[in-house]
Amino acid sequence: MTKSTHVFLGAISTLLILVFLANPALALTLNGAITAIADRLEAEQIKDGADIGSWPEEATFTGSIVAGMIDSYELTGESAYKDSAQLGGNYIFRTAQGSFYADESLAFTRLSAIADDPLDNVWRSAVSYFYFQIKYGFDGGTYGYISIHSGRDPSEIVISLANLLVAANYVNAKDLEIWRQGLINWLSHVDDSCALPVTTLGIAMWALAKTGPLDDTLIDPFGTGAPYWNMKRLKDLPGLLLSHQVPDGESGTGSFYWRFDHGDGNSDETQISGYTEDTIFATRGLIAAYSANPDPNDPNLTSAILSAHEVLLGSVSPDGIISELLSREGAVYYLYAGEMLNVLRELESVLPKEKGLGLDNRVNSIETSIVAKKSL
Repeated sequence: MTKSTHVFLGAISTLLILVFLANPALALTLNGAITAIADRLEAEQIKDGADIGSWPEEATFTGSIVAGMIDSYELTGESAYKDSAQLGGNYIFRTAQGSFYADESLAFTRLSAIADDPLDNVWRSAVSYFYFQIKYGFDGGTYGYISIHSGRDPSEIVISLANLLVAANYVNAKDLEIWRQGLINWLSHVDDSCALPVTTLGIAMWALAKTGPLDDTLIDPFGTGAPYWNMKRLKDLPGLLLSHQVPDGESGTGSFYWRFDHGDGNSDETQISGYTEDTIFATRGLIAAYSANPDPNDPNLTSAILSAHEVLLGSVSPDGIISELLSREGAVYYLYAGEMLNVLRELESVLPKEKGLGLDNRVNSIETSIVAKKSL
């Protein structure tokens, strides 16, 4: 996907939206946002005919939406969301015939996680066999599969490989390290000439933090990638991503710039920040890095996550519609709704209890950090 032209609303409706977003007290709660989004997705899913299980005009994004429905089921226990996810999974089974899109592989791992036996079910078996086929049946094996993406926008390749890496990790695929290194190699080619540089950085960090350490490994050890990555290491990723969040006092506070240079790509029609997907994937990256190594003494990371949480919740309309822009303007896709459920699920795992769903009595490290700062 590319950045589209900003679609302006009428003056009155725009003013109402800006007032709403400026006052976090008017935003939906986390529980309210999840329910509104999932209810809409469940109601608008195709329930009969050849395309049963998919969503209107977005069949190719079924995997991402299914994953979101599973997240909503895990958080609320609403069986209709589980049924919707399984219906979507069955659609993928019928249409993919064993050759899955990256998000479909990941969706199957999520369906496996809620199966009666997460270690033995049709979803897990399908994903395991998918990676087995690539390793032993594809020309050039896993290396060959990764290399066939050459010629595409590197940011699109990284987004696919991030999903494939996390899915491979779930089934403990034999070539897990090849998938991880492939993701790192393609990340080193991402710069502002790509369609989604900051989104790409966010989803790459999400996948890498979930599947291994963010350590001293050089991202571009041979200097063959984009200059942006010169001498950068995996441990530098959180700092890089934090540098692209819009700071307090500027328009779009809490969201993320879409380019590394924080410019508009030489287009007067393109916003420099405030895109929903950029903020979703950047936030997921920060959460994954924090969850892998929670540090209550890191105010930068914790405050960045909380700031993103506020702007994300403010972008959810009461009827569960998610738009291209956090201001609720621009294109509307079911895909965005699925992705929003993904990040809200991950936010719930680290938010203070009063901001989360109150599913248990934990006092997590972000909350501990907040309490400590207030007591100083």
